[in-house]
Amino acid sequence: SVFIYGETGTGKELFAQSIHYESQRRENPFLAQNCAALPASLLEGILFGTSKGGFTGAVDRAGLFEQANGGTLLLDEISAMPYDLQSKLLRVLQEDYIRRVGGTSDIPIDVRIIATVNEPPEKLIAEGKLRKDLYYRLNVVSIAIPPLRDRKDDIPVLTDAFLEKHNKKYNKEVWMVSEPALARLCGYNYPGNVRELENIIVQSVAMAETEHVLTERLLQMPM
Repeated sequence: SVFIYGETGTGKELFAQSIHYESQRRENPFLAQNCAALPASLLEGILFGTSKGGFTGAVDRAGLFEQANGGTLLLDEISAMPYDLQSKLLRVLQEDYIRRVGGTSDIPIDVRIIATVNEPPEKLIAEGKLRKDLYYRLNVVSIAIPPLRDRKDDIPVLTDAFLEKHNKKYNKEVWMVSEPALARLCGYNYPGNVRELENIIVQSVAMAETEHVLTERLLQMPM
């Protein structure tokens, strides 16, 4: 299991994908679920699946654990998972099998879990949002992704990558960044991290007309 901590927008899912596609599991599925996106009643069924007759309207449906068998399951914002559901997840990690909601049979699974949080795990544990035993079970390999403001050497590299990506998308030819524009990009603190930088570049490329150089005039960002 891998546990990734990083502020919102630092690229945690990209790291998770990189881990999966450079591993021996790369030929098998990579699935992701944001634990904050669904209520507990739905999340349990989506993770573990449902059995017909288990409750009103239930059908036989494989959950994400079964679908990701042999591969990787990313549980994003795992601290948003209800506390009682965290205990069920802990049991799955300990026993390597799941039981569908409403089901009676145990289904063996082989899934690598990558969990992410956007606040320090110690803080989440102290606030009762993350089970301590689940954290220690998941925290086999720990990765802390620094915010963009602490790795500003990455900004020119990321800017070039985003220019290439969004030139193609918007059929533009903004291939260079002027020195004043780059200095301004590097001087900003990015509370939204890499996602905010990409949004700035997207807007600049989209607003460009015939320019080949991204200048300060095209940058729509706080001073």
